[in-house]
Amino acid sequence: MSNKYENLSFFRQRIVRKEGTRMLIQEEEYELLLRNDNDGRSSFPEKLLGEAIVDHQEHKKYLKKIECLLEGILQNNSGIYYINIDPQQLYYEETFLLFERLKKFKQELKIELTEHLPYKREGSYGHQFLLEQVIRLREMDYEIVLDDFLTGINGIDQLIALSPFISRVKISKLIFNRKVSDSTFYSFICETAKLVHEINPNLSLVIEAEETEEILEKLPNAWYYQTYYFDNPSKIN
Repeated sequence: MSNKYENLSFFRQRIVRKEGTRMLIQEEEYELLLRNDNDGRSSFPEKLLGEAIVDHQEHKKYLKKIECLLEGILQNNSGIYYINIDPQQLYYEETFLLFERLKKFKQELKIELTEHLPYKREGSYGHQFLLEQVIRLREMDYEIVLDDFLTGINGIDQLIALSPFISRVKISKLIFNRKVSDSTFYSFICETAKLVHEINPNLSLVIEAEETEEILEKLPNAWYYQTYYFDNPSKIN
């Protein structure tokens, strides 16, 4: 019987600083994007990933593949890599065992906490549980990023609770689903940045999915950007 995770791979997309609309590469930073390879095509394995995360035994099998991929990437490539971790995965001890085994790469591997509400959990979901797990990861010296701020469980209350233990916040234009104008988004993102830095002035910001040249030119050069305007995702081995 074939292993349903055998065709999983990672693509990477640069996270960059800019000067106007010109990309500046000061450090090689990338988000790792999970893909499933079928018949020469690669796509995000939403169904497969959902099944792996919600089922504890499947999650163990899934993590074996992820560990193999990460080992290869981190041994054979330079740069800093950010991997998405779903809050549900923090209910499984093998997640922490994985990061314990990968501690030799803790300077190159960072963790992005996604916005999804855990599927299965003991008792009601609360910030205290996630906070405790984030502290565990920080005690291993991993940097933590709050992904997709203002979506799912990653709201303002989550930011306040986790702000002493995270280093970065990511905000995506995709949450608006093209329902607002560029000027409205620009105003929103500037005010949101003020809010984030009032909570913790040391947090860095990453703006995702802003593809409009005029808006990119206006946005601060001090922030980071992850966008097709600067870099198309490419497969990494």
